[in-house]
Amino acid sequence: MLVSPSIISSDLRVLQNQIEECERHGAASFHLDVMDGHFVPNLTMGPDIVKAVRKSTELPLEVHLMIDRPDRYYTKFAESGSDILLIHYESPVNLRGLFNNMKNEGLKYGLVINPGTEFREVSDLLDGTEILLIMSVHPGFSGQKFIDVTDKISEASAFIKDNGLGTKIEVDGGINLETGKKSAKAGADILVSASYIFSGTIKERIGSLKRLTR
Repeated sequence: MLVSPSIISSDLRVLQNQIEECERHGAASFHLDVMDGHFVPNLTMGPDIVKAVRKSTELPLEVHLMIDRPDRYYTKFAESGSDILLIHYESPVNLRGLFNNMKNEGLKYGLVINPGTEFREVSDLLDGTEILLIMSVHPGFSGQKFIDVTDKISEASAFIKDNGLGTKIEVDGGINLETGKKSAKAGADILVSASYIFSGTIKERIGSLKRLTR
């Protein structure tokens, strides 16, 4: 299992040390949650934090844009060091147009769906995406309880396989060892974990998730 620690729950006082520790113990990438206080009821990081993390690691950075107008700001995050820009289906923008622009600019992107969004609503948007991020909490705050989206993970996994797509399925929200097992069994490729990893021993927590198999 690929594991992407979410920086939102890290200790910013020792961020570089924690990034290095996550790297040593097998993190595949880092997940950065960008919230604008409009699309979700919280404010977090901007491009400067992405720049700081970029200077601290060569691992891929997934930047999760929980913002109303990703079409206006995605270039700033790309320029700050993002490797993959994750865009919500629920954002009030023309997704096809946005994805075409990103593709033409040579940018990698992924699609995010909230717990209330059915997979069938987005299946025709997957071609060209690096990641389908299935939210297992309502976006906005770390530490929420896992919402069971395993049927949606299984449906997406079967569709991707049947259509020969290269999209990886990522699950984010309330991920710990128990919910990670459920997600992995359903077909997840990547687990995003925030408070579970950073509230315990990083080595043990990342290791426990990495050992999970589909």
